[in-house]
Amino acid sequence: MEASYRKVAPAIPTPIAQRITLYPAEDRFFGPRPAVLVLPGGGFRELPPHEGEGYARWLSGLGIHAFVLSYRLLPDRFPAPLEDARAGLDHIRNGDHGLDVGRVGVIGSSAGGQLAGLLMTGRVLSVEEDVADPPRPDFAILAYALADLDLLPPSVVENLLGDLLPIKDELSPAKHLDASVCPAFVWATAQDPPGLPNALEWTRALAAAAVPVELHVYPGGSHGIGLADGVEYGGEPHKFIAREPHTASWTTACEAWLRREGVLADRQ
Repeated sequence: MEASYRKVAPAIPTPIAQRITLYPAEDRFFGPRPAVLVLPGGGFRELPPHEGEGYARWLSGLGIHAFVLSYRLLPDRFPAPLEDARAGLDHIRNGDHGLDVGRVGVIGSSAGGQLAGLLMTGRVLSVEEDVADPPRPDFAILAYALADLDLLPPSVVENLLGDLLPIKDELSPAKHLDASVCPAFVWATAQDPPGLPNALEWTRALAAAAVPVELHVYPGGSHGIGLADGVEYGGEPHKFIAREPHTASWTTACEAWLRREGVLADRQ
């Protein structure tokens, strides 16, 4: 039986720069700066501001240019959001942003973490045409990020993929890791049913591929908690915003990891 999907040439979306919001590194930092492409979660149905602007303001304070991407959501399906993520990474590396093009990373939460993982692998989907040498990040921060679609309920996967269900494994980034993948910082909470097993799978798969990985699991907080600081962004409260002081320390752990990986210098 023939699969019910077809190869598609890359769409021509709205120019990617119009869907990126830049939060530059704070003025006290000098010289070429590292940069991060910020991919909020939201199950491909929304883009929660606390996983976009919230992360961006934290990164800016570390001296990192943060580029928040509003990638395409449902009813647009893959490869549309992946095309946007690649275009966002290219925009960062090829633009005149005063940054160090050798220190360009990605942060992704939940569904945004799936996109981050697909960027990490550099794989081209079988439904794509005319995609050569896709851009890849130099480091990755994976916040309760989707690693493997087999870890989600089948009904959720069916609703997400529609007629793309035959390429489910291609869209499970943890199944396609090798030693060329960038180092990753992975975190989740013990109270997050989808996030925890995916974080553990990320760690297992990265370690099996001999990729440097650091995992942090915190006791408190549900899926989608973001910075865990209880702060609202975008002018509206979000159902996943909560304050969990211990879980909020993931940013401190991540900053230390960024320094160890050479993304941030000791004094800047």
